[in-house]
Amino acid sequence: MSRHLLVSLSALFLCVFSASAQTPTIQDCLGAIPVCQQVYMEDISAIGSGNFQNEINTAISCTAGELNSIWYIFTANEDGNLGFVITPNNQNDDYDWALYDLTNATCSQISSNPSLQVSCNAAGGATCHGETGATGATNFDEQGAGCGSNPPNQFSGFNPFNALVPMQAGNTYALMVSNWTGSPNGYTIDFGLSTGLGIIDETAPAIGDIMTPTQCDETTIQVEFSEFIQCSTIDADNFQLTGPGGPYTLSLSSGSCDAGGDQERNFTLTISPPIASRGDFSLDLVTNGSTEVLDLCNNPAQSFTYDFSISDPIDVTIELGGDTSLLCDGNTLVLDASGLGMAYQWSDNSTEPTLAVTTGGIYGVTVENVCGFGSDSLEVLVQFEPPVIELGVDQVLCPEESATLDVTNDLATYLWQDGFTGPVYEVDQEGLYSVEVTNACGTVADEVDIELVEVIDLEMGPDQVLCEGETLSLNFSNPDATFLWQDGSTNPNYTISTGGMYAITVTTVCEVQEDSFRVTYIDEPTLTLGPDTLLCTGQSLLLDLTVPGASYQWQDGSGLSTYTIDQTGTYRVSVTTACNLFTDEIEVIVLDSIRTDLGRDTFFCPGESIILDASAGTIADYAWQDGSSQATFVVKEAGEIFVNVFNICEAKQFAINIKECERCDVFVPTAFSPNDDGVNDFFQPFSDCELADFSMRIFDRWGAFIYETTDPFKGWNGEAKGKSLDIGIYVWFMEFTVVENNRPRKTLISGDIAIMR
Repeated sequence: MSRHLLVSLSALFLCVFSASAQTPTIQDCLGAIPVCQQVYMEDISAIGSGNFQNEINTAISCTAGELNSIWYIFTANEDGNLGFVITPNNQNDDYDWALYDLTNATCSQISSNPSLQVSCNAAGGATCHGETGATGATNFDEQGAGCGSNPPNQFSGFNPFNALVPMQAGNTYALMVSNWTGSPNGYTIDFGLSTGLGIIDETAPAIGDIMTPTQCDETTIQVEFSEFIQCSTIDADNFQLTGPGGPYTLSLSSGSCDAGGDQERNFTLTISPPIASRGDFSLDLVTNGSTEVLDLCNNPAQSFTYDFSISDPIDVTIELGGDTSLLCDGNTLVLDASGLGMAYQWSDNSTEPTLAVTTGGIYGVTVENVCGFGSDSLEVLVQFEPPVIELGVDQVLCPEESATLDVTNDLATYLWQDGFTGPVYEVDQEGLYSVEVTNACGTVADEVDIELVEVIDLEMGPDQVLCEGETLSLNFSNPDATFLWQDGSTNPNYTISTGGMYAITVTTVCEVQEDSFRVTYIDEPTLTLGPDTLLCTGQSLLLDLTVPGASYQWQDGSGLSTYTIDQTGTYRVSVTTACNLFTDEIEVIVLDSIRTDLGRDTFFCPGESIILDASAGTIADYAWQDGSSQATFVVKEAGEIFVNVFNICEAKQFAINIKECERCDVFVPTAFSPNDDGVNDFFQPFSDCELADFSMRIFDRWGAFIYETTDPFKGWNGEAKGKSLDIGIYVWFMEFTVVENNRPRKTLISGDIAIMR
């Protein structure tokens, strides 16, 4: 099958959009594809939802809206059942659809009128992808999302197939196909299951209904075609009107075509000049049978003649003027009925189109033309002088007063400055008021100036309390008043800079008012938290900033006027008084107890450096035995050292004994004679202190190991493996730990020992 004709439906059933609106596409109801063949192949799926958004209301439709949609439109030529199948090019794709009856509705009503939907299917799921449509496989007309819900409803689906849709001849339907999956693969739609509908349009369009004039003077003919006509194929030249009073010129208009749409079925022919005779008329539709007056599937209309007659006469409308016309004595009033007909008959039997009147009385005329006749009459009254008016002198009104301006004259008209046309004008606002009074003999004008005295607005208010240096300005300006202050001043403006009682009297021509009040100046104290402060443990500091009427904000959010401090910290306050905003802060340190520790007694050895730290852990002063005042002291010699540590809270003395340096001496002989004579028989160290962790090893001069002991009191007897060694030199190594100045010292020494016998 060939691909569908891309015919855009810009308007549907008198739905008119402005020339500046978006152009509808096949993704819009207004741009729906007319069904002109059985099968449509959409090779590539559309993307988006067109230029007209939200055409489908998901709250009243089974679908999720216009998802990558394409629209189709058709009119049933006869009664029958609609059936169609949508086959995705990819069987895993899920397509939804909804069918709407637009016979008596527009595209814009789909979103708000649920009765327009006649069938809808959005079923989807593992077993519901693939083909869908109205095939008669079920008896359901609406199936929502999902699959397998029996029975289905707007929100739940059973399977992808609905019942066949019954249709009536002449009804128009729009079908929306939605690509829920969003795949680009496209689909094929086949309307071959439809029975007896003739939805594939092969019928030539014809005039379905004509509304022609029934009386003279009418100017329009309404023509309705049996189906939509492409706007570009029809114009006024396709119509001719012949009959009495011609020739006639016709112009063609329609709501959709005139707004830029592509098709319409209802057209209006405007007749020029208006029909002015009774008789027989003919309206001809003139076409070439091929390219003119085409329906949406390009079927051409055939030439057609419609005969009609106008036999009913109509009343001729005549209007000579108001029921009563005025004439000034000595003038002439012309009554004119010209242009209303071809025969005139006045009440004085004259037959001219106009009648000149110079006297009062009742005058009438009858007029007849080819369409009928009519008559009218009026009374003419004669006046003898212009109107008389007097607005009076300029006026002054007090508040709540009003003035009545009355210029009533018989048989006169009135025009005031603001367009009012009555004879009596009520005034309650100041301004210049003017009026023109007119009768048949002339126009008279007058004006008056109305001044409205201002209401005295006197309110000095309650007594005032001011801060030192402030001023208070009062202004009671009133252009209609005089002023008198307590000190004799007459100026409406008054500035107060000192305390006292103040009074004023205000006078206008309408009233007198008096008022007074007292002004008091206040002098606030200077607030301060004082200098930074030191406290001893257990002491506290009370800060009192009490000022009547003040508010307080401390650093911790407290709002009291007093604050007790017993902890180290920075304390801040903001005090708002009637006149000032005061802020201050204070640093408070709570002294801890003195915690000096000079350490244990120790030893002072030459070349060493000992620094004593007497830091108290709080604010304190220091006095060492040599008069120095630092927290630290450098020890230069042995002896007792003391320091006095003190502050405002306490004083303590600390001392330490620095002893002379200790040295542990170890003597090792260089020879011994192991001959068992009781003298110098053993090789061992000799010391005045304990040798801990002792170890001694002996080697011969070639490095061979000979002897080892860990007992400093067990000497070597000059033997190895139970045999006495020869006289000679041997190497020894000793390792031990001694305690000096209360500190252990580990030592490794070595040397030679000679055996002598």
